[in-house]
Amino acid sequence: MKSARFALLVALTTVSCALVRGRRGGGPESRPAGDEGMALFTVGRLSFEAPAGWQVRGDRRHVVLVNPETEARIDARVLDQTFGSDSQCLAKAEKALARGDRKFQNIRRHPTTLAGRRALIQEADQEGGWHGWAWAVCDAGEQYRISFTGHSPLDAEAMRASRLLASSAALSGRPGA
Repeated sequence: MKSARFALLVALTTVSCALVRGRRGGGPESRPAGDEGMALFTVGRLSFEAPAGWQVRGDRRHVVLVNPETEARIDARVLDQTFGSDSQCLAKAEKALARGDRKFQNIRRHPTTLAGRRALIQEADQEGGWHGWAWAVCDAGEQYRISFTGHSPLDAEAMRASRLLASSAALSGRPGA
């Protein structure tokens, strides 16, 4: 079951070959959020709300949060690679998502918005009862990826976290600002 969760997480979040290695600039940034029991996490210039009680690890460019009881997981990162335009950036994200299609069932992928920008979302199931969503959003050629995976049926806390993740996402400033 853990291997199924891991495979889903890898395929949803590794929508490119660019992985962040090592810690850069300290640990994950977070502060209390407006919603009770939630914290506001920041990855690069992308911020989002997530459960404050989940285990967190990472740095300012890659954060992973895990519910210690249910293993629901949020993985957020900014890629090291930049792209010439947001359109090129999203096209690369879509190709990367498509490379993982053979590992999933009930795949649904379509354009959306995240953090007020054009984005791409994929929702899929994987053997073992895992379900997940992955978003890719680009801003000034920078690509952000964020995913949520959990074992179905999701409990109330996981459902709240998955919904709040997308609705609370915001991008601040411009690169280098």
